[in-house]
Amino acid sequence: MPSQNLPKPNLPGQSTPPTSVAPQVDPQTIFSQKPAQIVPSGLSRENPGGTPPNMKVTSPAPSVSQSYPLQIDTKPTTSESVSSTLPSRPMNPLDQISLKNSAAVKPPATLPQASAKPSLPLSDAVPTSAPTPGTNTDSVVNEPETNKPNLLTKLKGKKLPLPLLIGGGALVLILVAILLFSLFKPKTSSTKSNSSTNSGSTNKTNTATNSATTGQITTVTYWGLWEDSQILKEVIADFESKNPTVKIDYRKQSHRDYRERLQQAILSGNGPDIFRYHVAWVPMLSSDLSAMPTSVMSVSQYKETFYPTAYNNLQVGGQIVGMPLMYDGLALFYNKEMLKTANIDVPKTWAELRTAANKLTVPANLSERTNITRAGLAIGNAGNVDHFSDILALLIIQNGGNPSDATSQYVKDALTFYTNFIKQDKVWSDRLANSTVAFARGDVAMIFAPSWRVHDIKAINPDLDFAVTGVPQLDSENPATWATFWAEGVSAKSKNKEAAWTFLKYLSTQEVLRKFYNDASQYRAFGEIYPRVDMASELQSSELVGAYVSDAPLAKSWYMSSFTHDNGINDQIIKYYEDAINAVLSGSNVEKVLETTKTGITTVLGKYTSK
Repeated sequence: MPSQNLPKPNLPGQSTPPTSVAPQVDPQTIFSQKPAQIVPSGLSRENPGGTPPNMKVTSPAPSVSQSYPLQIDTKPTTSESVSSTLPSRPMNPLDQISLKNSAAVKPPATLPQASAKPSLPLSDAVPTSAPTPGTNTDSVVNEPETNKPNLLTKLKGKKLPLPLLIGGGALVLILVAILLFSLFKPKTSSTKSNSSTNSGSTNKTNTATNSATTGQITTVTYWGLWEDSQILKEVIADFESKNPTVKIDYRKQSHRDYRERLQQAILSGNGPDIFRYHVAWVPMLSSDLSAMPTSVMSVSQYKETFYPTAYNNLQVGGQIVGMPLMYDGLALFYNKEMLKTANIDVPKTWAELRTAANKLTVPANLSERTNITRAGLAIGNAGNVDHFSDILALLIIQNGGNPSDATSQYVKDALTFYTNFIKQDKVWSDRLANSTVAFARGDVAMIFAPSWRVHDIKAINPDLDFAVTGVPQLDSENPATWATFWAEGVSAKSKNKEAAWTFLKYLSTQEVLRKFYNDASQYRAFGEIYPRVDMASELQSSELVGAYVSDAPLAKSWYMSSFTHDNGINDQIIKYYEDAINAVLSGSNVEKVLETTKTGITTVLGKYTSK
């Protein structure tokens, strides 16, 4: 997309101010003038601004740990690279554990031997006690009366004892009693043996049940980051009730030094089985992430289920390494009353947004537009625009640039365009509060922010009448939006991988995501936005989150996501672009500034994407 698509300012009562516009440059020409270089994924060279990013590494291996840097794939990923045949709904991996056969009961005359303790399926009910296969209980319990031996039969053909032949009366009675006892002893013994067998079988089953539910519990440790335990309480309880051999131990973590603590815990062998991480952390966590088994979800199923940005960011070498349970991105917040009073329609393009921002700005000095009392749009600097890096990255991508190639004309024009909102338009001021607080107070008409900022704004000013719309576009024919969200991963060192992935599969279902959303809505304005394509219609009409759902299919991302607190690849690259913004606002030459930026970015990428 030509850089000339960047709209020029249109100040009320002023002629269009001049801006330096670079000559049109063909991206194909740029890349053909020098050897293909390895750059991080996130942008397409062949179709800048139009192809979703595709995190691709060279030499994929069965293990998830890969060598970086990431390389841009100039050909769109197609379903031909994976199996076109969708398997039937996969069985729960832990359901495949079969019951062991109990030991066969020995003949009634012998006491039953202890049978092996059966192992139980993850979600199947415990089988009730039943006769052991191969044992004919009828021959023991239901012995026909006609088959019972009488006294004459017992005595027939036997030599009588000498005392009986002599004829001693008392002795005869004793001997008859002994014979009668001997007569009925087999039946009593058989009955007891059978009773003992049944009782033993029942006791063993109960013992196995108790052992499976109490003695052999698989505890899956889950490190969360933003959600309190009460929001997950019911969905976890439902899973545990269906899977009595698994217990989920959810632990909410602090965001401070979270990434470092997580990796240190995994390295020491004491890390969690499941953990939340930002999609832009994949290069840093590649050796710590377990690949999702295809029995849980195939690659083709994954692509059909979630928005494209999930696969583009949550895979290494074609292997899925994360399950998204939410989605978020960037959207435009606007004060409904302010736009209505100024008779301004909701902006859809950057040209419309600049015009609206100028009209909505109220300076103390109309002639010089200094000392702004109300800003039109929070943009242009890095000091008090909360999500400046996301906004700048969005502009670079929409303009056809690659944030890693900071000295390209596309990046230069995007940076100039961004800073001109302050240098030329003066629609925002560093004297105002941070953009989120300023918007909640009514000190600025419009801001860019992810969905979670809605909760902050409502906490500051519950009565503020505002709405959220999609990000403006530079080129309607090649639209692009911005994604920044979190996912759940399974530790490569976990001893409970099957149970962990089974739990994440359960959490990603429509029913559970819907319940998760509703439970969270009891504590705040809404829950986490659904990451599934087939659930988009449920939120599209929402005035607060519908814009994110509409923008999700076009969303791209890179290592400029704000507030991930990773102290790594994101924060360090953001710092280089922050320095570039400050330098340009101070009057430095944009080309020289971006040379420093590119050097710094190259160093960071080499540190975190090459191992």
